[in-house]
Amino acid sequence: MNPMKNDKYYGLALTLIVLISTITGGAKHEGSEDTIFYSQSEPTSLTATAKNNFPETQTALATVALEIPPAISAVSAVVKYLDTNEAIFSVSQNQQWPIASLTKLMTAVVAVENIPADAKIKISEKAIATEGGAGNIVAGKAYTREELLKVLLKVSSNDAAAAFSEFLGREIFLELMNQKAISLGMYNTRYFDSSGLSALNQSMASDLEKLVIYIYNRHPEILAITREPEGNIHPFAAWANFLGGKTGFIDEASGNLISLFNYRGRPLLIVVLGSEDRAKDTQVLYDYLTSR
Repeated sequence: MNPMKNDKYYGLALTLIVLISTITGGAKHEGSEDTIFYSQSEPTSLTATAKNNFPETQTALATVALEIPPAISAVSAVVKYLDTNEAIFSVSQNQQWPIASLTKLMTAVVAVENIPADAKIKISEKAIATEGGAGNIVAGKAYTREELLKVLLKVSSNDAAAAFSEFLGREIFLELMNQKAISLGMYNTRYFDSSGLSALNQSMASDLEKLVIYIYNRHPEILAITREPEGNIHPFAAWANFLGGKTGFIDEASGNLISLFNYRGRPLLIVVLGSEDRAKDTQVLYDYLTSR
């Protein structure tokens, strides 16, 4: 065969390969699971057509509305309706982060599910020695589960958290906390103490929403305590439509806040992690939703 003809066919084949590679490569796009675009029946902003990265046989086109997100200081946040799991807004919802005293929501779940309501929990000197004195718990005195839950959840008592774990045994209590997390699908959550003082207690907004959903459906009595306004340190406890939540702060985490509201008859969850001003960020996100 003529060598020049071979070169001609080789060059043509190479050109076709490069062209096909360029076309198929251009069809791919980088996406983040932490980025959410919003659909509206009457979009008020730029509308675009996005191609999902499905296998060729399942390729689909979706129309999305791109909106300007609210400006917040939080490292991670999510706004979601619990009844339909409809996401309204999220940023880095799968960012692992120290959760501080948000830990105490799981502590409350384990206490309710494993300690009898009529149990008398005697407070040790070691429990009282836990950092922080919120709750004014007295060493040597016996408290009911309900009494300790109130100071655990309303004023974030570390002493109450230590007392609960001591009652069952610290290692057993922590094992129950971590087992519960796994059973709820909170696979990126880990607990090393019952109070949240340890920066090793870490989770993410997408995991924490699973815990809130579980509490909302299975343990409304926990949420009922967290929304009692008297002596409650949650910044939205006085709101009439506040359904419950929990504060959290350590230096490594900055401000964390879980807030659940009744908005137009629906449970609306707002989670902010790593915030410079957790109350302000939550307010901004709440206003963002109500202005839509």
